[in-house]
Amino acid sequence: MKFFSVPGTDGKYYRLGFSPDGPSLKVTIGDVSIYAVEHPFKGVALIFESITPRTMCQYEVSLPEGCAVEQIAGLIYVNIAANFHHSAAICKAHFQKLGLTLFQ
Repeated sequence: MKFFSVPGTDGKYYRLGFSPDGPSLKVTIGDVSIYAVEHPFKGVALIFESITPRTMCQYEVSLPEGCAVEQIAGLIYVNIAANFHHSAAICKAHFQKLGLTLFQ
């Protein structure tokens, strides 16, 4: 199933560890679930969601479909490091395991 109309966009998210989850692609890193969906005007919407016993948070960021895999990974890492401190090291390790270097 194709999730994005621009060719090659699906592959970028699969490379980052996303997998199909209903009408979106999803990856869970630490306590944070990230959903990627195509937005008709904004390109790709990434929805960050974290539910822990003491807190709950959900928000959205947008990025162009033409972003490189490294740029997407960097955006995800920056958001997790800024808003979900407890999952920052797990996020960095996730992308390093995939062979992506953050912030060269």
